[in-house]
Amino acid sequence: MEQQNKKINALINLLEDEDTHVSTEAMQQLLTFDGNVDELVAEFQESQNPVIRNRIHQMGNILKLRRNRNTFIENVVNLSIGLWYGILEINHQYNPSMTIEFSNKALTDIAVKLSDEITLIDLAEFMRNEEFVYASEDMLGVDLYLIEDVLIQRIGAPVMLSIIAYELAQRRKLNAHIVIYNGKHCLLDADNNLVEPAENWSVTRLTSDKKVHFCGKKDIWLTVLSQLFLASMLEGRLLTIYRSGFLLSKLCGGELNQLPHPLGSKPTSKVV
Repeated sequence: MEQQNKKINALINLLEDEDTHVSTEAMQQLLTFDGNVDELVAEFQESQNPVIRNRIHQMGNILKLRRNRNTFIENVVNLSIGLWYGILEINHQYNPSMTIEFSNKALTDIAVKLSDEITLIDLAEFMRNEEFVYASEDMLGVDLYLIEDVLIQRIGAPVMLSIIAYELAQRRKLNAHIVIYNGKHCLLDADNNLVEPAENWSVTRLTSDKKVHFCGKKDIWLTVLSQLFLASMLEGRLLTIYRSGFLLSKLCGGELNQLPHPLGSKPTSKVV
């Protein structure tokens, strides 16, 4: 124990090293002391040394993000989390500066404008009037798959627009499903009314010969994660590649280290 405490104290001192590689490596080493990290954060988060204090706060945020990620994965396995909160957690994992509270409030502010009793046709008109639109010219833009950005900008991929409309339907106890029709995410009600966000929220009555694929929660989460992962790869954003790739591989029953280099054999970083 005494030897471990000496190592921890030495690593704490390295947190203020001017070389960011050294300080980052010290953070990585400290985060391996699972049982002691919480105590370290509590002890040094008010340190008189501003550099150490900042590093400790970073470590606290990393711990929280990791634990939220593990909780999310457990909830998915146990089927104990709803679609909306799963999307919020995915977005928060991808962009930790996004607050779940903000996105919840943003949707609530929209929902208060909606009548208590609605049909899917009413909801389609409402979404059109709220100016939620599909941006077909930039299908791989990250902001099209981040719920906070879509709620603010009113521009998103069909899957994200469908998620928002679906959650509004849930809050008004309207029975609707997210489905894939002609390759795009849409909403479908019990009367076979189909709403297509990608077609300016057009409504059509599907005939029995038309086929749709009903999407489960996990299907939708994997779709969003896949798009975020691909967008991160195209932009070369290493931390977001790791975060989205970690969740994507876990939800598919695998491990990130099973992916090809550089994600597998040489992990990008453990400090995420």
